[in-house]
Amino acid sequence: MGEQKIKILLIEDDAAVAQVIAAIFRKATDFSVEVEFAGTLQQGEECLRKKEVDAVFLDLTLPDSWGLETVAKVQLLAPDLPIIVLTGIDDEAMATNAVRAGAQDYIVKGHLDAGMLVRSVRYAIERKHAEEALRRARDELEVRVEERTIELRQANESLREEVEERKHAEQELRIAHTKLKETQAQLVQAAKMQVVGGLASGVAHEVKNPLAIILQGVEYLEKKIPREEPNVTLTLGYIRNAVERADTIVRGLMDFASISQLNISMQSLAPVLEKALMLLKHQFDKQHILLNKEIDGEIPEIAIDRNKIEQVFLNLLMNATEAMAQGGNLSVKVFSLSGGKARELLPRRDNDEPDINVCVVVEIEDSGPGIPADMLDRIFDPFFTTKRTQGGTGLGLAIVRNILEMHGARIAVTLRNEGGTRVRVLFPVYKQGGA
Repeated sequence: MGEQKIKILLIEDDAAVAQVIAAIFRKATDFSVEVEFAGTLQQGEECLRKKEVDAVFLDLTLPDSWGLETVAKVQLLAPDLPIIVLTGIDDEAMATNAVRAGAQDYIVKGHLDAGMLVRSVRYAIERKHAEEALRRARDELEVRVEERTIELRQANESLREEVEERKHAEQELRIAHTKLKETQAQLVQAAKMQVVGGLASGVAHEVKNPLAIILQGVEYLEKKIPREEPNVTLTLGYIRNAVERADTIVRGLMDFASISQLNISMQSLAPVLEKALMLLKHQFDKQHILLNKEIDGEIPEIAIDRNKIEQVFLNLLMNATEAMAQGGNLSVKVFSLSGGKARELLPRRDNDEPDINVCVVVEIEDSGPGIPADMLDRIFDPFFTTKRTQGGTGLGLAIVRNILEMHGARIAVTLRNEGGTRVRVLFPVYKQGGA
């Protein structure tokens, strides 16, 4: 250490021991020593507060403090200073415990030696410096670990947010994909209907004239052929029935393919539906069908072609009636929904479509056997029918959907859990300024 000067605080109540230690340090050649004396722990603490020292020699049996508590008090006041414990011959066990508690070394008073004191001071200071360096390194490491932990926590949080955003984006993508598939299916269906409509219109016009000629021929033969020929009369009857059925199909095709202008006016659905129900009252009574009718009196007027919408209701009610040939329950409800509920039932199909503020709903439910689930997707296709043997042409629901789409309305057919079919027709009421 060369000519390094070391300041030592000696806290010792035995003046003779203190003088011996001071005399030994004065003889030291490796460094010069300045010794400050304190006879009690209190005096030693006052010195520590006033002066800077390099090491503390500490007696464990002071008048105002004793044992390991003395070491703890000095460490609390000067945690960075090396402490060398002074102990009697009989107290080496206590001195060992003091070193374990944080003191750097201990010296037995009865074995004081100049070389030992010098080495003890030098090693105590070096060990304390090493401990301090180690502590600083540990503290710095803890700071770095904490900083890295914070960084990792932030990175994990960012990653979690990114995962959540990705999940949200994937969910939106799935929804968009589903909507795209629905839109594609609607476009395909619309294109198919357009092609079928064009073909139907052409076929209807081509077939109508020959049918009229055949019917005229049948009427002519019925007048000319004697009644005594029953087989001929029966055959002509078959021909007439077949021609009339073909004519019915042709007229249905022409209705399906019709693109005539709608006669639109503001109407309430209630009287239109009431008229359709009145026209079928006899049929309800005949088939023992119990009608349950719930029509809201606060339904807003909507823009419709009254005759065509009446045709829609008649067709739907007739289908329900035919499904309950042995009797049953028919439920008819009309009500309106507004705000989010309306937009949920009638979401916009594209960005150009105006927002829907109110939706008028017509529900028709029957207690019949229902439609087979595997046929629900085909019931609006032209010429598809489950009543072929009963004379059905398969054009009724196709015409119904065409009429409703011309009004901007939609139709959905589902099966009831309790049996039977539910038909829901949705008429949009747009916000002011909308379509």
